[in-house]
This record gives sequence, structure tokens and C-alpha cells, in this order.
Amino acid sequence: MSTSQRLLGKACIVTGGSSGIGAATVRRFVNEGAEVLIADRNIKDAETLARELGESVIAMSCDVRREAEVKAVAEAAMQRWGRIDVLVNNAGAELNRPYDTTTVDEWDMVLDTDLKGPWLFCKHVVPHMVNAGSGSVINVSSLNGLVGFPLSTAYGSAKGGLIVFTKDMAIELAQSGVRFNCVCPGVIETPMMERWTDLMPDKADAQRMLRGVMPIGRMGTAEEVAGSIFFFASDDSTLCQGAVLSVDGGFVAQ
Repeated sequence: MSTSQRLLGKACIVTGGSSGIGAATVRRFVNEGAEVLIADRNIKDAETLARELGESVIAMSCDVRREAEVKAVAEAAMQRWGRIDVLVNNAGAELNRPYDTTTVDEWDMVLDTDLKGPWLFCKHVVPHMVNAGSGSVINVSSLNGLVGFPLSTAYGSAKGGLIVFTKDMAIELAQSGVRFNCVCPGVIETPMMERWTDLMPDKADAQRMLRGVMPIGRMGTAEEVAGSIFFFASDDSTLCQGAVLSVDGGFVAQ
């Protein structure tokens, strides 16, 4: 793991940072010298990770669908640091359901978590970045936001919307000094993927199928995706504005 301290002193918020890609991102950021606020509904696991990583990490309970909770996180970050340098909109909800049996509540849950949540965080965090004249927002979309899959209408719609939201924000605030970019992970070994394979009649067969989806012949790791998020958080990506980076082992290159 790098110890380059490329994010030394940076104040960062990571939503959904208690597990999977979010937790790997928190670890990478801390390793690079950042201070991190984990905003997560799973406050128990978030606080456990914060204690493990030390004083540079704090955790707050936050349902990204609820504006009052999002606003409270932004205010706490500003009170603690006086600025916010990096926002990672990673919190997400998945759903594998045919379009015609998806309920309104299920649809709203996925769209509100995966699309409204990032908008709410931008609404309450980005103005502070604009006032400072700098900042980086990284939205975590998905391969499902780029190509179609069965049983994925709600999730794919939300993740596809997040990609266009990223581009819209990038153009609207192109001259503000704030950057907006997006990563699209492919099949990644995370608790979310584990939950999906648990639902399948043959879990081992489902895992083999997922490995086959990736042209490289294996699933990706959360740490590999965190490396891409780190790139957009760092000054190496200062010319990237509205970029969409596929982190999918070659899937969309086919």
C-alpha cells in the first residue's frame, strides 16, 4: 500500500464508508494522510472502522435519503475542519427484481439512495467547496449505469442517472474550481455482491458466472476501486471534469 501522503491534511466525507468499496476508500484516504468523516446508516460498523483507524476518522449516522441528516453531516464537517476538500458519494442500494414486480416503495428506495442521496450531499457540501474555490466530488456509479442487465431497471436507472448527474454538475460548475467525476465498478468482491450470490440457487455457480462477466477472468477488489477513487481525489486528476472511469476488467471494452 502506498504511503505517499498525497492527501495530507485533506478533509473528506465518504458516504457508505463502513464496508466494501467505501471502507477500502476510507482506508486508502487515511493511508494517504487524509482526515475522513464516514457517513453511514450502519453506525456500528462505521464507528468500529473509525476506532481502528484512529483520530483522523470519525463516524456519523446518516441516511442519505433524508435531507436533515445530510445537512447535519455537512455542518459537522465544516465545524470540525472549516472546509471540505473531497466528497465521495458511495452509499448505494441494490435491487434484483423484474420491472413488473418491483414495488413503488422498492423503486423509491433505490432511486432515493443511489441518486437523490448524491444530489443531497452535493446540495449541502458543494457550496462550501465553491466558496473555497476547490474541491473534488467522486460519484460511485456502476457498470449497470453504462449497459443494460436483466432484473436491473431500478438500480440501472439510478446508476445511469448518477453518471449524467455527474456530467451536469461538472459543466454547471466547470469554472468554480470544483471537480466532479465518476467511477463505474464492474463485478467487485464486496458484501453487496455476496448478498446477491446468496440469493441464487447455486452460490458457487453464481460466483463462477460473475467471474466470467469480467474479461480479465476474475472479480475486482474493493481496494482496486478505491485506487481509482483516490486518483480523482488527488491532484493527479486536476484536468478531469465530468470523466466517467470504467473499473470493470475490460467489460465495456468488448
